[in-house]
Amino acid sequence: MPVAPKLPADLLELMQKSGVASRQTIAELIPDPSVLPGDVRKAAAALVQKGLLTRFQAEQMLQGRHKGFVLGPHVVLDLLGRGGMGAVYLAEHRDLNRKVALKIMVAPRDEDQRLANERFIREARAAAALDHPNIVRIFDVNRHNGTPYLAMEYVDGDTLQRVLERDGHFPLSAAADAIAQAASGLQHAHERGFVHRDIKPGNLIRDNAGVVKILDMGLARSFADPTQKLTENLDSGAVVGTADYIAPEQALNIPGIDIRADIYSLGATFFTLIAGRTPFQGNTTQKLLNHQLKLAPKLIEVDPTVPERLSNIVSKMMAKKPADRYQTPAEVIAELAPWLGNSARVVAGLSRTKLMIGSPSSASLQELASGQSSRRLGVAYHAGDLNPFDSSEVNPLIVAPETGAVASAETARSLTAPQSKRLRVLRRRQRRAWMKPLILATGGLVLLLVGAFLGRLLI
Repeated sequence: MPVAPKLPADLLELMQKSGVASRQTIAELIPDPSVLPGDVRKAAAALVQKGLLTRFQAEQMLQGRHKGFVLGPHVVLDLLGRGGMGAVYLAEHRDLNRKVALKIMVAPRDEDQRLANERFIREARAAAALDHPNIVRIFDVNRHNGTPYLAMEYVDGDTLQRVLERDGHFPLSAAADAIAQAASGLQHAHERGFVHRDIKPGNLIRDNAGVVKILDMGLARSFADPTQKLTENLDSGAVVGTADYIAPEQALNIPGIDIRADIYSLGATFFTLIAGRTPFQGNTTQKLLNHQLKLAPKLIEVDPTVPERLSNIVSKMMAKKPADRYQTPAEVIAELAPWLGNSARVVAGLSRTKLMIGSPSSASLQELASGQSSRRLGVAYHAGDLNPFDSSEVNPLIVAPETGAVASAETARSLTAPQSKRLRVLRRRQRRAWMKPLILATGGLVLLLVGAFLGRLLI
């Protein structure tokens, strides 16, 4: 049971026990502890001001906690967020002086521990197999007291979901730039046989330089790796993804989900960035059903200022049948070329992918990479449009309620029994509503034919 410190000396003792600072370091920096304020909270504030503690560390130690601050070579500095599969902390590698994001698995009590652990390890494998500027990199996977954790690239910025909550929506150029960067990361993943399966604004983070990176590979699947069959078996019967952005075939848990499911989710994300709302409203079951049966509204109908061509791109990304969508993320980038100019961020992402030489999209991608697409298409750009990012500094010590590095609570790891039943009922009602006029029309046609036949007999 943690015991809160009562005196500054108690606080210094907790600092030593935690491993945040050694006794020698404390003695060198604070040779005379009596110079600290007598009140323990004021003493903690003074230690934060001197840079010996972070605010997060001080808050925890004032509650008597001293365990869990050191994980291997990393010292925990702050809590960045919590989610369905774990907590993410800002930490620093002691020897490299490099800040990292530590994701520690904390599985829900009602979740199968074996499945939770496999998903966590799957994220590590997926992230380790990918190396792209638009995907958050993983540095290490390890265990602390039996609990696995990941050391990942720390991105100083905001998820697109938080930007939406703050600003309401994205300008067209900023939205296209973000989607093209995410598509570059997905193209890289696709070339290595991976499908993300949970693309959404909360899993895309934009740093202070405007670079967008894909987060949370916890639901990613590698169809090139036969060892992932175990995870497929563990996932059997579960709907995974997020109801607002999930592809129709993914909501039905159809085998053989491929990159086109991510393209659908990216299209739903694109719609949300511009419209400021998700394509479908309602409860989880209604959203899942609508993704299967109802066409998403066209962007141009939601916002008449959206160019028709851009609206059509989003609609094609969200086509119900995978065969009717763009078949690769590279095709999406090629279609978005008129709104990208020669964005250095997009070009950097393309440079780490195969441009699919010989494909229909190859020419557009090559022109985009060389900065010729905007001139060929006669599109005018303004410097302000191509740099729509807020340059204000993000304070990494402000505790965020959620980061994209953590699986969002909205991510549906599985569909509950009542939701499944409700989905089946709504699906039957939709089929009946669709079949009723067909049955009536068929019946009328049969009666007409019978009448004609009887008429001939009477003649």
